[in-house]
Amino acid sequence: MGVAGMGLASLPLNAFAQSQSQTNSDGVYFPPPEDQGGWRSYDATSLSDIDASKLSKAIGFHDQSPVSTSRGAALVIIHKGKLIGESYVTGSQGGPANWTAQTCNDMKSSTKSIFGTGVGVFLDEYSDQVNLDSYLVGNNNENSLIPQIWDQPITDEAKKRIKVKHVLSMTSGHAGPEPWLGTGTRRHHPGYQGAYQMHEYCFGWWNFEGVASHDTLLFEPGTDFMYSNFGMEQMALVIRNIADKDLGPYTYDKVLGPIGMPIGLRDNRYRDMPYSDSFELNFAETPGWGVGGDIGCDAYGADGSGSPYGINSIAGSTFRCTARDFARLSYLWLNRGRWMNEQLVPEAWLELATKRYKRDDGSAPNNYGYSFWVMDDLPGVPKDLYMSRGHNLNHSFIIPSLDLVVVRQGNDNRREVDGEDFAMALIQKVIASIKS
Repeated sequence: MGVAGMGLASLPLNAFAQSQSQTNSDGVYFPPPEDQGGWRSYDATSLSDIDASKLSKAIGFHDQSPVSTSRGAALVIIHKGKLIGESYVTGSQGGPANWTAQTCNDMKSSTKSIFGTGVGVFLDEYSDQVNLDSYLVGNNNENSLIPQIWDQPITDEAKKRIKVKHVLSMTSGHAGPEPWLGTGTRRHHPGYQGAYQMHEYCFGWWNFEGVASHDTLLFEPGTDFMYSNFGMEQMALVIRNIADKDLGPYTYDKVLGPIGMPIGLRDNRYRDMPYSDSFELNFAETPGWGVGGDIGCDAYGADGSGSPYGINSIAGSTFRCTARDFARLSYLWLNRGRWMNEQLVPEAWLELATKRYKRDDGSAPNNYGYSFWVMDDLPGVPKDLYMSRGHNLNHSFIIPSLDLVVVRQGNDNRREVDGEDFAMALIQKVIASIKS
């Protein structure tokens, strides 16, 4: 095992100069891009509102856990716009050979929250054409946001009742299993034909033998909860249909680029980054956002066959970046969509998206909003904690009341260590270091 931990951040000479040049009209600090200096770092022992000893123990807990030492990990802690903790662990069983601040890791399903951010901007820009109560499929191809689905008979009448709000809140009724490396026999839905590709899979036109199909919904849209990528992938097609731009480039141009994320995230293709073993490793030296259906892409078992619907940015996973850059995005969420003096994402959207989704009957039984997890019922943490969450514990924690962002990357999906929930224990320990 190699541990390249920086531990408590130290104060660079240019920190105060950056602070002056990167402060908005309300006095809130925003970091320049990483190639222009990036986050201002501080020695936690010099900060009166941080218990440096407890923070050091929280970082040590992260670094020494087998979840981190096995295949590597990264941790970045931002408090009041200051980088107060940062650590990189090189694993003993795989992962990046030398995990550093420049290592890019797949954020897995935390990508869904990036997708949801892009959707919020899209719904605002095209409010005259689509809103949360718009039907995704509708009664015919003329009034469908995804007319492509009408190229063959609709596989389930209930699909006509899916609304935009349902696919964003995981209440659309789609099945959950994700056959990223499906090895079974490909089967067309009876009476159907076409390419074995991502959009066709999401429409329910084909499936793998032994893997849940999407031809029939599990429940009436809006009445239950099932965590699933497939409604979101169709919503990504809506963005392409209306904005004439893939999800990735659209979100980059509207949000990611303006906050200083690297250009590699705009037009990247998911090339030759399969899960090569059961560890499901997916890291790279360069940033990128996967595109489903591309040659060399095994997303949803796609076999490279031609599709009349083309390829599209994957809404549910494959967003690769550094921990520092994902902290940048999380800081945008913390500041309710504002970066410097520009409102990039509607504040009302992030306020809604980070609260529990309310069904038509007013109930809110699931701790999920619109693409964000709402952690309002956990002991030892503020009620306003919300998260992006991804496989292999690729998470971000956002707590507005503490002005706190914590980003964690990794390649090991063990959620419990010695009977303790690792992610929850980590954020509780970080929170304990913040003085009230």
